[in-house]
Amino acid sequence: MKLVFFDLETTGLNKDDEVIEIGAIKVVDAEIVGTFSTLVKPSKPLPRFITNLTGITQEDVNGAQDSNYIKKTFKSFIEDAILVAHNASFDKSFLEKFLGEPVQNSVIDTLELARLTFPEFPSHSLESLVSTLNIKKEKSHRAFNDAMMLYELFKKISLELKTFSPKQISVIRDIISDSRAFNFLFETENRSSTKEQIEPLPYTKNEIRTLPFVERVNSVDEGVFYVENDDFCRVADDIKKCRKSLVVFYSDEVEDELKNNLGTLKIYNATNIESFVCLDRLYFYLRYPELLPIELKVDFAILASYIMKTGDFLLEKAPTHILKSKALKDISFCTNENCTHKNHCPLLEKFSEIENSDVIFIKQASFLNSFFLLNTFKFDALFLLEAYRFPKVFFSQKLMLSKNDFKMILTGEDEPFKNDLLTLFDHSSDSDDLFKMKNTFSENVMKVKKEHSSFRDFSFSTEDNILSISFSNPQSFFEEVKSSFNSIFFVSPSIYFGRKNILKDFTNLDGEELTIEEPSYKILHIIPLFMHSPNAKEFNDELLDLFEKLDGIEPMLFLFEGRMQLNYVKAEINKLLGETNNNEGNVVFSGYELPMDKKYKLIFVVKLPFNTPNLDEDYAFLYLKNFIFDHVISKDKSVVLYFDGRLKDGEYTFKIEDAFNTKVFPMERKDNFLKLIRDHFSI
Repeated sequence: MKLVFFDLETTGLNKDDEVIEIGAIKVVDAEIVGTFSTLVKPSKPLPRFITNLTGITQEDVNGAQDSNYIKKTFKSFIEDAILVAHNASFDKSFLEKFLGEPVQNSVIDTLELARLTFPEFPSHSLESLVSTLNIKKEKSHRAFNDAMMLYELFKKISLELKTFSPKQISVIRDIISDSRAFNFLFETENRSSTKEQIEPLPYTKNEIRTLPFVERVNSVDEGVFYVENDDFCRVADDIKKCRKSLVVFYSDEVEDELKNNLGTLKIYNATNIESFVCLDRLYFYLRYPELLPIELKVDFAILASYIMKTGDFLLEKAPTHILKSKALKDISFCTNENCTHKNHCPLLEKFSEIENSDVIFIKQASFLNSFFLLNTFKFDALFLLEAYRFPKVFFSQKLMLSKNDFKMILTGEDEPFKNDLLTLFDHSSDSDDLFKMKNTFSENVMKVKKEHSSFRDFSFSTEDNILSISFSNPQSFFEEVKSSFNSIFFVSPSIYFGRKNILKDFTNLDGEELTIEEPSYKILHIIPLFMHSPNAKEFNDELLDLFEKLDGIEPMLFLFEGRMQLNYVKAEINKLLGETNNNEGNVVFSGYELPMDKKYKLIFVVKLPFNTPNLDEDYAFLYLKNFIFDHVISKDKSVVLYFDGRLKDGEYTFKIEDAFNTKVFPMERKDNFLKLIRDHFSI
């Protein structure tokens, strides 16, 4: 068998970027028989970010061979071999663009293959796999070195597959069938089919891990409360007054702090309860894998591989790639009355844990997506902590469904109902058809999901035939929440922007407003007006220069609205810091989704958080205020620097002052700015 392991370096990740290096290794019958390595000159100058990332300079690519010669020699090198790449769709698309023609060779994606073989790993990036599997690390982000590490990874995968039982290999082989070029790795002498096995993945019900709780009297006040408070000890005191409470949070640090203050109360974390393994659906597709849509076969095989290797039907230790699996999404639907596994069901096992616990923890996104499940339980109170984040989370949750997803989801549904929904994906562009489609989905999709549709919005993309189901109408959602809980506490370091209760405007629930304790923060807010705005080409270099002047004030947080700018500045600063920052994490780079897990002395705010659909500027300032409160060192002096072109308008400066109820210092001279910082930190 002939394989070519290859990797490309490019000027970026966008479609208009170009190849700048090709590296490849040809292997025949497990022996390296040839290598290929060359630079390629792009039509545009190399970005500085790419030079820092790869070490490839403009002078290097200027000396590259003629592109037509490279195309001819590389096509001759690969011949008819099977091509192997990591995240192969990316490399294949750029290779085809470079060659100017489609690649006819079969392609193996080692990202898929690694997930099939090591489904329990939290990350399957090439760098992470090299580290975890103790593969000899070459200098990364050079094409030939990455191709060599890719070959070593392939050998590790092949060795690991030898440890799989014939049953595991048989299950994966039957699912994948001929949908991938790597199916030869799953050939065995024993060709028995999983159809011959009644339950190819036997599920054993676990014992309830929490003893029945002692009945307690509920003494928490009833009603809706908006609470300004960042002291979770006080929140824990109210939780202890409940017989049974649901605690919704965003950051792991909040969960840890609450656990330390809840004493002997029995706690169960129900996060991701909406992502469960329906045994009826799982076993159906294991028996009849030929009915799986071809686009979902590998996803389903990875899920099956994870369960076979770990036995974790409850998905309590599942890595993110499993929890976000398309196949898992499509089997996380309960058949209820038609179920043949009622006496040993992973979802019902989680329900038993909830029934036998005093306090249920759940993260905000999971609370939204599992509300219809949690609504079957009787809770005395809901505590929505870090409540300022909830509006942003609410509008960010989307369920994307293709026609293939519906083929899996509608398994077991009445054929007329199933066919009516599926045929709507094959609509024309006529507006009447689109209107009919939206109404039909609005009325019937939630029947399958067994959810309310009053606070869901349905949209359909005619370009890629994808149905998007998102949250809308928060007032309707919270009316439903209010009918389910006697007591609701919205807890946040701050609930006001000026005198306006932003959270009340969002929920439309009348309630009592409580300020437990005014937080005491010694924060210096500065706008460095001597710098260009973040959109200007000079800004990144100016920011790097400013960082060098302030280096040593740690810990330090760079907060970005845009991911591309974040990656650029992160690469540049990490190059300055070397390995020190990677080990100690004293300089952190993040977007506004950063959980509260660390406090910082110096925060760089690069653009205000205005890029939130459906939410106005007042909410953006409330979010910024709470985010800063959550992430500054409250008992020490902290500085927040704001970089946003809009701050040259005095109106926005006044809004920051209104949000924090403090003075903001616009600084026009760099020397005065640096003196103020040094005086503030006494350095």
